[in-house]
Amino acid sequence: MRKQDYKILVVEDEVLVATDIEESLEHLGYEILDAVVTGPEAIASVEKELPNLILMDINLKGDMTGIEAATHISKNHNVPIIYLTANADISTINEAKVALPYGYIIKPFTDKDLQTNIEIALFKFENDMKLKMESEQFNTFFDLKDHEKNQVIIHGVKGLEKINIEQVYFIEGNEKETTIHLFDEEIATNKSLEDIIKFFPGKKFIQVSTNYVINAAKVFVVKHPEVIIADKMTVITVDADKKSLLDNIIGELEEIIDED
Repeated sequence: MRKQDYKILVVEDEVLVATDIEESLEHLGYEILDAVVTGPEAIASVEKELPNLILMDINLKGDMTGIEAATHISKNHNVPIIYLTANADISTINEAKVALPYGYIIKPFTDKDLQTNIEIALFKFENDMKLKMESEQFNTFFDLKDHEKNQVIIHGVKGLEKINIEQVYFIEGNEKETTIHLFDEEIATNKSLEDIIKFFPGKKFIQVSTNYVINAAKVFVVKHPEVIIADKMTVITVDADKKSLLDNIIGELEEIIDED
């Protein structure tokens, strides 16, 4: 992003200081999203439009301090906050740590101090968000479904797996693990069948038993109470309470063929 694309919220109750900050930000090429003087106003401004960064004075007038406002905002939003303060004592710094700020600027400060802290905070925040996303993707079931591109990406036991939906014949699983069967490959996951099937289009993928979901387009023969999967010739028995599905599978298959 360009500097002018970054919107900054200024929370400062000293008029002269706030004016200097705004002038400095404009000079440095940043956009001022809003300028407020109290904690509640800061919270309200963030709820209205999320800034890219907040410059927060610690000692605000009123019942809410800058630290309290920052803590509240951080609990509900991902946004980097830089504290502004004239106090450099250890007790103030320790108190300020609660909201995990991305910077701490001591007054008075120069334009260079302001710019350096803002650039570092923005860079660190963007990297933190990237790492957070990667961590979530690699430590939980991913994930991503893009049915327009006929693909899903899941976290298998061997890592991230990109799967072409049309190449899936059937899915076999239980409450603890699931295997996705392709023509010449099997992809194992440590997720339940219930979790896995959420990422496949319901029109094509039909659950015929407690442990099996089939791709209707890959059905070779429907023979009560079984279906035979094409190419692999796998025989899957349909649960008694799902026998009515057999009457629908051929119809679903015909619709899929017509669409193709």
